[in-house]
Amino acid sequence: MRRGSALIRLGVGLGLLALPWAGAHSAVPEAVERFEAEARLFVLDNRAQGSRLVALDLPGGQAVAEVSLPPRGMSLVATPSGRYLLVSRGRDTDRQWLSVVWTGKEEGRWSRPVLAKSLLLGRGWNIGHGSKAYTLGDRLLAFAERDAVALLFSEGSLDPKEAFQAERLRLPNPDHYHVVEAPEGTYLTLLARGQVVLFDPLLREERARFPCPIQHGEALHKATGRSFFACAKDVLALEGGRELGRLAYPVSERIGAFLEGEEALFGYSDGVQHLQRLDPRALSLTPVALGGVFLRGKSDGKRLYILLTDGRLQVREAREGRLLREVRVGRPFPELDEDTGGAIYPDIAPWPEKGLAYVSLPHLGLVAEVDVERGRLVRYLRVGGSPTRMVLVRP
Repeated sequence: MRRGSALIRLGVGLGLLALPWAGAHSAVPEAVERFEAEARLFVLDNRAQGSRLVALDLPGGQAVAEVSLPPRGMSLVATPSGRYLLVSRGRDTDRQWLSVVWTGKEEGRWSRPVLAKSLLLGRGWNIGHGSKAYTLGDRLLAFAERDAVALLFSEGSLDPKEAFQAERLRLPNPDHYHVVEAPEGTYLTLLARGQVVLFDPLLREERARFPCPIQHGEALHKATGRSFFACAKDVLALEGGRELGRLAYPVSERIGAFLEGEEALFGYSDGVQHLQRLDPRALSLTPVALGGVFLRGKSDGKRLYILLTDGRLQVREAREGRLLREVRVGRPFPELDEDTGGAIYPDIAPWPEKGLAYVSLPHLGLVAEVDVERGRLVRYLRVGGSPTRMVLVRP
């Protein structure tokens, strides 16, 4: 009887499996996943338990996606097309992932942003300046600084359907590198060695070296073809592979980076109280007093956006650095000291076509939207956590 009962039970089970609804799912229509947006703002949120990239569709400001990333994100940059973002991890761990995020930007539509690739290819990533990825010619460039290697790759290698393929270039030594593409070749800067090295355009053959102690900060003035490099005590000016001169700092502050203006470059560094206006033609430096302590800066080529430690955002014209408007975006920032272990500074993302700028406020978990034409705070976008680096992707 037991054997017969077992067979009956098995037969019933097989009969159930034969029913049309058993063990199957109904078909559903395939919907088009489309988002309505004029632009998409990406905000890197570095929480203690892990990092995430929040996508806000504008002008509405709705959060449409969150992409989980390895903890302690450091840099967030966009490729020239705006289709991909590169996110480097802080350098305080032996697993320094390079994350590739597809922004969802397509021809005539926005789709859902997703993680496209996670690459574990080197240590000490340096992937761009501000919100823009480094490029060399028509390819993307990334430095694995601790491994003394540069990777050259096409944007097509970031496609999730394609294999990642890159050309590996050996660098002189482990160092902190920046790059300037000039008419006479490509300049590579070495902070630890205190040198500026001129290579051929593809970084294969060395042509000249120039001393520049503690080099940090570089820019090309396209109209003149002159390149400028900020050293410990002065700015090195080069043209055609030859030294034009060295410009002594007019104040007791040095330059660590440049903002591009109109027929001018504006030098700055963490904690300074002046911009230093560089005239590329006259080869002169002029201090521009800020009336506060510099925390973060951006430029759209026509205007400078300067965030001060007391919570004020200054809007300045980009020819002489004259103050146009000033808006308080939040209470004063706590004392900050960002290292290469992960981003903690606020950031600024201008939207010049709309006369807007977005300012991340890590200590408040907010992003401030500012009308820079009228000089007023419009609203806060609630992100939560500690929002730091930002990239605005436009159609």
